[in-house]
Amino acid sequence: MEKTGFIRSSSLRMLATAVGFSLALTSAAVPLTASAADAAPTAGKQLVIGSMIWNTSVPFYSNFIKGQQQTAERLGVKLVIVDGRGELGTEIAGVQQLIAQRVDALLVTASDPKGIAPVIRRANQAGIPVFAVNNRVDDSVQSVAFIGADDYEFGRQQAKLLVDKVGPKAKIAYMLGALGTSAQLLRERGFKDYLKDHPSVSILASQTDNWDAAQALKLVQDWINKYPKGGIDAIVSQGPEAANAARYAHGNGRTDIKFIVGDYPVEVREAISAGYVLGSVNQDPKPQGERSVEAALQWLKGEKDKVKQPNEYLPLPIVTKDNVAQFPPAWGG
Repeated sequence: MEKTGFIRSSSLRMLATAVGFSLALTSAAVPLTASAADAAPTAGKQLVIGSMIWNTSVPFYSNFIKGQQQTAERLGVKLVIVDGRGELGTEIAGVQQLIAQRVDALLVTASDPKGIAPVIRRANQAGIPVFAVNNRVDDSVQSVAFIGADDYEFGRQQAKLLVDKVGPKAKIAYMLGALGTSAQLLRERGFKDYLKDHPSVSILASQTDNWDAAQALKLVQDWINKYPKGGIDAIVSQGPEAANAARYAHGNGRTDIKFIVGDYPVEVREAISAGYVLGSVNQDPKPQGERSVEAALQWLKGEKDKVKQPNEYLPLPIVTKDNVAQFPPAWGG
């Protein structure tokens, strides 16, 4: 997992504190003595669900966190959120702390599916059920289910939008998210697998922006300089951070380039409405947060048939100017 390029907004951290995050992190290794029987919920006690989010300052997670908090309050469970701060070591320490607190279930939104695996294995040994949420964990460890978007299908949806709206012979540049994350890898795989049936689509360049708007803008500036009009038809970004870069391109006379992005914050909605982004795949984070807490509680209460395994995927509608009025932004605004 790359450690550079992550958005670190002090104002969002202050907001996170104001809405009641419980951030309890330690860098010390925690010895495990709990057994599966010890971890089982006791009748009459308030259940405690721990949630480790790899970087709470990423704007995407603002509504995700609200979804978890509001659902925990509605269902009467205690939610303890720890912030990985975009660093694998801090993520591991956060999960260790939740294990030491003997939470009844763990919701893990990790940056690195393999890097987080050893501490998930410790949770397995402690008998704590683990749910991978939004980002996956490695197949070598046990998780009850993955709850989130089907990122493979997300990539296919972007490719379908490209072929349908730009054409089966499009010349494109492809902007990747943070390399090695499950979202980046699966979106790329789905995108390229869809294009196997459209071999005349040409990927002229492929480079990461690390889910960072400043890096996305720099890439777009480089590509505009490299490819004159007629040399490129579209830029496809795995994430939403290219929305402002699209506005820059159109403001500098490159209305010939069609932009397709991923996710649906307020700036993407505005860009689609204004016409400088062609469309996006709407991954709404709030239902993922809501469903993760709900599923964990169902599992703990013995309602295991209500939890879809191994994957519980949420909808991924394509949003264009034709239907943008039907979809409020997934976050921001």
